[in-house]
Amino acid sequence: MKGIFFVDLTSPVRSVSSINTIVVLVSAIALTLASSVFAASWETSAMRTPGGGLVRTGMTRQEVLKELGSLQHTRANTAARGKSGKKGGSLTYRADDGLYTITFSGERVSKIVVTPNRD
Repeated sequence: MKGIFFVDLTSPVRSVSSINTIVVLVSAIALTLASSVFAASWETSAMRTPGGGLVRTGMTRQEVLKELGSLQHTRANTAARGKSGKKGGSLTYRADDGLYTITFSGERVSKIVVTPNRD
């Protein structure tokens, strides 16, 4: 039978697989962007103060207090001393873009958690 054209449906078509790749890539990018937009809070290693100072992990409590100035709320750990015998605690600082919770291990900053304002 000359002139009849048959298509082999058992072999994958290259254009369909490239379309699938693009759809998967776009979906992954959308999920990544959506997760950062709707994140409740996240951890960071540094924060800027309104006066232009920088608070970083590893700084002492006195350095942090000097950079921040007046604090909105301070909170101490429920356990006076942890396993290591070091005093801990945390400070909560309200900035224009949200709350910053600075956690201390001993007298040094161990973690900074950002909770954004959701207006």
